[in-house]
Amino acid sequence: MKTFTEHAHDKMMDLFKNHTNEVGRELKILEPVKYKGYKSTDCITYILNVLSYAFERNGNAVAAKHVWTLGKRGTELAKYLVTQHGWKGVYINPDSAHPIDADAEHNYTSHIATKTCKYYQIPLAYKVQNYNVTAKTHVSFQMLNKKSVTTLNPLGIASLNKVKFGFGVSRGGMHTWMFSKGKVYEVHWDQVGSGLYGTVRLKKFGWISGAIVIPKDQSAFLAISTKLKCSP
Repeated sequence: MKTFTEHAHDKMMDLFKNHTNEVGRELKILEPVKYKGYKSTDCITYILNVLSYAFERNGNAVAAKHVWTLGKRGTELAKYLVTQHGWKGVYINPDSAHPIDADAEHNYTSHIATKTCKYYQIPLAYKVQNYNVTAKTHVSFQMLNKKSVTTLNPLGIASLNKVKFGFGVSRGGMHTWMFSKGKVYEVHWDQVGSGLYGTVRLKKFGWISGAIVIPKDQSAFLAISTKLKCSP
């Protein structure tokens, strides 16, 4: 019998590879006649389709239906998975001191995650950061007026890359995506065809910091050193 993780991964990849009848939500709004008959999708719809399928296949029809009520905020959906289904929250940040876009939000969320074990309202158990540090010569490094380059920490990301399935949020839920074996899988709401779904290595992910929530069975892959001290 397949686990929730296996069902979720199967559905994630099926939609990623087969979506000829789908169009990004924004594009369908702009050109409704052209895309009549197409199913509208976006980043959170991708997540909801996967989660509801996996819950249904695992015999939890109530959860399969309930996740659709949480689609307005990715943070609320992530919190629900952690608090009601035992998932584990993982804070991610490629360089906690020198974000590649020089936005202080990434520094701030790293500080809060370490101090309170939360990413916005999502409870956290682990922290994986400093896995793709910004070079001292980069313009963003210079803007932040920092002297010391962040020490690279490859162990955390190496352990996270063993995780088969996870659900990710960035910028407090502005963007949602899925994660598997070191890669981000996402939907672009203004695209169709080959550009609708995309994948990129987490190390190169443009949204930078955020959180990934993973089924409890997947947390065994994470290095002990990544566990947050404030976590239960």
